[in-house]
Amino acid sequence: MRKIVVSNAFLEEVAILLAEGRSVRVRIDGQSMFPFIIGGQDEVELVPYEQGSVLPLWCVAFFKWHGTYIVHRFIGKQDALYCMMGDGNLAQVEHVEEKDILGVLQFIYHPDGTLQDCRDSRWMMKGKNWYKLRRFRRYLLYFHRICMRFHRK
Repeated sequence: MRKIVVSNAFLEEVAILLAEGRSVRVRIDGQSMFPFIIGGQDEVELVPYEQGSVLPLWCVAFFKWHGTYIVHRFIGKQDALYCMMGDGNLAQVEHVEEKDILGVLQFIYHPDGTLQDCRDSRWMMKGKNWYKLRRFRRYLLYFHRICMRFHRK
């Protein structure tokens, strides 16, 4: 399969569709949400985020940060700023205003045909528990990637 790197201009189109109230299904690239989203393999469905509504803690949001579109987990608030962190990140936390949150992850479509409902409280609890393990992520991510290599063979 040929790999296509999606430009930020494409994600601008995704942002426009979300602003129009439409849901969007797109293949995510990158490793910042590993192991919950496998970059280049999994597809995600984003639904519009309605400004002023409650953003559930531990959900995954699509937002704009310093001119770049990102899909990361909502880990809490500091004053009026929403704190986001990728599941595959070791320390980077993005602080964004509510106006920069454009969508929320609804489903993950895995290549094996399985579907993950990202609104499921058990899935969000896994994200919370993974966040609590961030001190050990470097080792856990390494181990998980090694296991995935053996699983593919």
